[in-house]
Amino acid sequence: MSLITSQSKFNALCKSIRETGIVAFDTEFVAESYYRPRLCLLQFHLPGHSCCVDPFEVRDLTEWWDIMSDDETTIVIHGGREEVRFCYFATQKPPGKLVDVQISEGVLSRGFPLSHTNLVQRVLNERVHGRETRSNWEKRPLVAEQIEYAEDDVRHLLDVWDDQQRRLKKLGRTEWAAAEFQRFINDIIADEERPGYLRLPSIGKLKPRELAVARDLWNWRDQKACAQDKPPRFILRDDLLIEMAKRCPKNVRELSMTRGMDRRDYQRLADEIIAVVKQAVSSPESDWPSRLEGPKRASQDDVLSRILGLALANRCSEMGISMSIVGTTADLQDVVRWYVHENQEGPKPKLLQGWRGEFCGQLLAQVLNGEVIIRVVNPHSDDPLGFETSS
Repeated sequence: MSLITSQSKFNALCKSIRETGIVAFDTEFVAESYYRPRLCLLQFHLPGHSCCVDPFEVRDLTEWWDIMSDDETTIVIHGGREEVRFCYFATQKPPGKLVDVQISEGVLSRGFPLSHTNLVQRVLNERVHGRETRSNWEKRPLVAEQIEYAEDDVRHLLDVWDDQQRRLKKLGRTEWAAAEFQRFINDIIADEERPGYLRLPSIGKLKPRELAVARDLWNWRDQKACAQDKPPRFILRDDLLIEMAKRCPKNVRELSMTRGMDRRDYQRLADEIIAVVKQAVSSPESDWPSRLEGPKRASQDDVLSRILGLALANRCSEMGISMSIVGTTADLQDVVRWYVHENQEGPKPKLLQGWRGEFCGQLLAQVLNGEVIIRVVNPHSDDPLGFETSS
């Protein structure tokens, strides 16, 4: 068992990582009881050596986060959304050279998202056991079985990445994977930086005054959750926050008329909630958010996007790439909207840019322009459809 609990050994590890230039990385954390996930363990693998770091003992992790956010050391992860967030919270900078083997496998094959166990099995034909998935990572001392499980999460990642790099180069998809790693990071950072109230359910249905209330209630709730280090839903549930925005209660009696708001913990906050609502409602209308307008859609849009979906699915099957990596139904609808309603003006949709444009952009454009005929080639084949240019 290799568990680092001293600052000096941790600093020595960071020095080795810098000298090596590449490291596999993972974390164990507890998210359900805290404002932000509580980091409970860090796992690293350098060629020939795995180890874990106990952040409850090693208090200063600055050197590692500086390594992760620079552009000199390659950090190899698997499905590392939370690892990106940890880095961003610590440094206010995104990771510099990040590789996610889950994403790269989706660029290489139709397997996305593959679990760590299935990915290692597929690429390396190695068995990884996940017996500690329900471990209490906050409890100390950690036992040998936990450390072994945690090290298994990183032990094979460098070998997986070595194999994937060879296949990416052979297929000419190295730049595709690099673009997806960056998009993955950018999407996480953009989500963290946009106003939090916009993530509330059904927020797009609210009018400007209601949006102002929702925004101010969200900010109030977020501040209280942060101060108490609790998940925001522990302060006030999302659905009840939206209901308060719709109802705009003027007093505690009106607040209590909403089913679910009669809970004792909510009643203790009733005066504060009412004060926030009153302040939002009385604020100048110029300070209210504009109503969130959804994209323009016509009845034929669903039909067109489904046809594009057939074309894209067939292309992905032919090329051996995961369709969920390439694009979603919403992405296909963006293509239809750009072609039909926006007259191909403004920024191109995601599916027509970069490597995606190279991969499927011409095909999608030909379908929408009526230049392609779709027919069943072989109903018994994995690729039953044919897309032929019309004469």
